[in-house]
Amino acid sequence: MIKLSDNLKIFTENFTDLFIKTGLTKHKFAKLIDIDHCLIADYLQGTIPLLKNVVKICDYFNCSIDYMVGLGSNFTYLNLQAGYKNNYFYPEYQRLLQLNNTTHYVLAKNNIVTSTKLNLWQQGRLHKFEVLVAIAYELGGSIDKMLGRI
Repeated sequence: MIKLSDNLKIFTENFTDLFIKTGLTKHKFAKLIDIDHCLIADYLQGTIPLLKNVVKICDYFNCSIDYMVGLGSNFTYLNLQAGYKNNYFYPEYQRLLQLNNTTHYVLAKNNIVTSTKLNLWQQGRLHKFEVLVAIAYELGGSIDKMLGRI
């Protein structure tokens, strides 16, 4: 099992580096990406962001979520698209499970996911950012691909 806190620390470090390079205030940056400015301060201090806010941050910097959490060294992808698509997650998740010869219930048993979320995911609902990170690391997948960004 991965140490999720390490991967979220990578997000905080990468976000902090990119934010400092903007030269913007937290308030101005927050306004540009339509997030409450208090959340920017929280994220810079290591608070786990909401998935929709991670996407807004990555869209602003035109960078991949995979890069931001240390899943890959590529800052961006040639075919990176802004935003995300709810309906891409479940099919990609199923593909990764099959590729890894495992099941959702095995991941639930290993505390990667919860067994009750599967029906919601089939309906196109998404989950917390930290769950996506855990799934991507455990199954060797791409968060950007799971969200239809590439």
